[in-house]
Amino acid sequence: MNPILHVEVPAADLDRAMAFYRQWLQVDIDTPITVHDCRMAYLPFNDRGAGASMALVHGADYLPSEQGPRIYLGVDDLDHSLQRALQAGAVLCFGPDVAGDWRVAEIRDSEGNRIALQAPVTS
Repeated sequence: MNPILHVEVPAADLDRAMAFYRQWLQVDIDTPITVHDCRMAYLPFNDRGAGASMALVHGADYLPSEQGPRIYLGVDDLDHSLQRALQAGAVLCFGPDVAGDWRVAEIRDSEGNRIALQAPVTS
């Protein structure tokens, strides 16, 4: 069992964060909902599928930071995904580099969060 069920990424500007993640990950993002005085926008997920759900969240207790927990997003093509992230306005923090059977890179997203990308090494 993977212990992570859901990830919430802090956003200082939810609309800007939604635009960034739409452009980078090329996904539709749900219309924000309000939960406990926070605005939350979910990225696509399948309740019955493997992996965790993810939402962008704007609220008083959600402060973007490079020093918090590091989220690793699995991608099929690290170079292509990294290029899209940089074009969307990300800043490269690390990599790409090889770590065993994986290629990894880290970016700072539109809100200042440090996010990692990971893809299998291909021959």
